[in-house]
Amino acid sequence: MKNLEQSNFRPTATRENWVARQQLMAKVRDFFVRRGVLEVETPVLSNACGTDPQLDYFVTATTQSSATQSASVNAAQSSDEKYLMTSPEFHMKRLLAADFGDIFQITKSFRKDEFGSHHNNEFSMVEWYRVGMPQEQLMDEVEALVSEILGTPIHAKRTRWIDAFKNYAGVNPFCENLADFAAACRNRNIPVPEHSGNLTREEWWDYLMVFAVEPVLASNGPEFLLDYPPTQAALAQTYTGSDGLTWAKRFELFVDQVELCNGYTELTDAAEQRRRFEADADIRKAMGKDVPKIDENFLAALKSGMPACSGVALGLDRLFMLALHKENISDVILFPSPIS
Repeated sequence: MKNLEQSNFRPTATRENWVARQQLMAKVRDFFVRRGVLEVETPVLSNACGTDPQLDYFVTATTQSSATQSASVNAAQSSDEKYLMTSPEFHMKRLLAADFGDIFQITKSFRKDEFGSHHNNEFSMVEWYRVGMPQEQLMDEVEALVSEILGTPIHAKRTRWIDAFKNYAGVNPFCENLADFAAACRNRNIPVPEHSGNLTREEWWDYLMVFAVEPVLASNGPEFLLDYPPTQAALAQTYTGSDGLTWAKRFELFVDQVELCNGYTELTDAAEQRRRFEADADIRKAMGKDVPKIDENFLAALKSGMPACSGVALGLDRLFMLALHKENISDVILFPSPIS
């Protein structure tokens, strides 16, 4: 048996850091209370979840003996599969459809196999929705919250996703020849991934975002990226730009190379949302991933008439890490996943 004195029982965050975190958390809550946004609380365990091909979910099953079985027969077993939520989005949108108005929530969310200096598979976020608010105005509000928590005003540059690739990675993300992506890596002394010839266009996007675009964002100061390809924003409205391409009304804020938030002009069309869920399911199957249950209650909420709104989810652990000048979120979390 392992010697208890050698056990790693201590938290990774100091008491001093934790006290500072709680003070910052109070500021986050006060930010929304001052603006008349209603705080809500929704389940972290649900019968259904999102279908995003890039996310892996925690699934749990409770197995119970059937009380109706005859005593002469072995008790039947039934499995009730549930999911730990990757965000409170679907439940919050059900509240929007039920006329709750502007709402926010501070909650835990879960994503499987996410570890690192900026990642933990259990993390805290604040998510909020503003009824009738244009996305550009919501971005202003994100900027105001981040400025308040960091203790200094930020003035984030706003850059379209396609321009970030052209200007920071040196490649048109819609280039005809995928070999152009490898050339862009070599031009910037970025390692070309193994089996690069087998990478899809979207896999190249993900790779260059991490190794070419995000490092430049760090030197630019705070910066919003906006207008993403529709395949990277399954819950957002789309529009046709002057370039003739279809773009999703999505934005992300980067501060010191840290992605802080993900926001949308929310899709309210139930039929279109179902089509996107089914398309995601096909992608997950092709990737060899499990296909989660589609959230029919969420689709019913859209069908009933969810109001036009914008919404955003912001990672609090990362924000507090920046505010307290820490390089690792383990400094602001008591028990990160590897040692919990």
